Amino acid sequence: MYTYPFAYAVASALGVWVSGTLRQARVWEMNHTRSRYRIAAHSLAPVVGLAWLTLAVPPALALARAGVWPTWDSVSPLVVGMIVSVAHAVIGFAVGLRVSRIVAAPVMAVGTWIVVAFTVTVDAPWVRHVSGQHYELLEFGEAPVFSGLWPHVAFTGSVALAIALLWIPTRRQTIVWLTAAVVAVGGTVGTYEAVKNNGYNPPLKNYAADMTCSRAEDKVNVCMPSATSGDLTAATQAVDDVLRDFRQAGLPRTPEKVVDTLPEGRFSTPPTASTWRVPLTLAAEHSDLRFAVALAATRMNCSRPDPFLRRVVIAWTARLTGTDASWQKLRAGIDEQGEPGDVDGELKKVLSKKPAAQAEWFAQAVETACA
Repeated sequence: MYTYPFAYAVASALGVWVSGTLRQARVWEMNHTRSRYRIAAHSLAPVVGLAWLTLAVPPALALARAGVWPTWDSVSPLVVGMIVSVAHAVIGFAVGLRVSRIVAAPVMAVGTWIVVAFTVTVDAPWVRHVSGQHYELLEFGEAPVFSGLWPHVAFTGSVALAIALLWIPTRRQTIVWLTAAVVAVGGTVGTYEAVKNNGYNPPLKNYAADMTCSRAEDKVNVCMPSATSGDLTAATQAVDDVLRDFRQAGLPRTPEKVVDTLPEGRFSTPPTASTWRVPLTLAAEHSDLRFAVALAATRMNCSRPDPFLRRVVIAWTARLTGTDASWQKLRAGIDEQGEPGDVDGELKKVLSKKPAAQAEWFAQAVETACA
């Protein structure tokens, strides 16, 4: 994230300098067997190589220090930066053909750095999605996706490609100019249309971390990140215990999978009847695995449940699963401004009913709380 602006500035400024050197030496006025594209490519090779080193050396050192191998998810932003560096070198080379290198090189260096580095401060979110810089620090389990990476290449690359097209040796310059204009305008406008509805966060995928799963008694797969799978046995036992408690209460639950929410990142994935999403790693750290699974078993998945019924349902669930201590700890944190009703009194009324009536009340209370 921090080396993108410097790499692009290096490519742009030195592209200007190399081009200006060739122009000053009157290379383009000579008769030579090599094409102009080949001469430009050979001249820009060390420029692009230096920009690539700027991008690649820091992560390479970090990977070596950590003792891990890179994956495609981790290197895809690096590949994007390397491609965009080539585009900036081409743009700089084109500027050097027309403007003095003494003036243009420092201007392009500073200008490119500012344009890329400061796009995160622009209020229009689309600007950051085409700047060539992937701003967000990824959370655990997050990884870039193709839809968030290609606009960086397309936006700057379309301009560079249009400039390269202008070098085609032909007598029909009008066609060349029209083609270059179509490429530049089509690339930039098309990229804008693709990212204009994105928010401030780039498109990301979650659950990109390696997962380890085990099978509970009811053929339920319990999955945690491999990095925290030391608590997987305890999590599996908690799932078994909670499902058994609900089954004995006349409220059978039949999920196919219980998945840890740690790799969700910033975008939560809603649970379903077949897939429960439980903060297993966090619950294991606080010795609250059974309570965390019990909360998922209530199936109260709406975003804004009735606060009073929610508390009564959780209190009844805690009593059923033997997790009253965890409920009281949660209650102390959410009831700083007072409870929205007599939760304990309502709980006593419910507990005074027969087990079948309690199960009926529970199902109705969950439905009503989310109505």
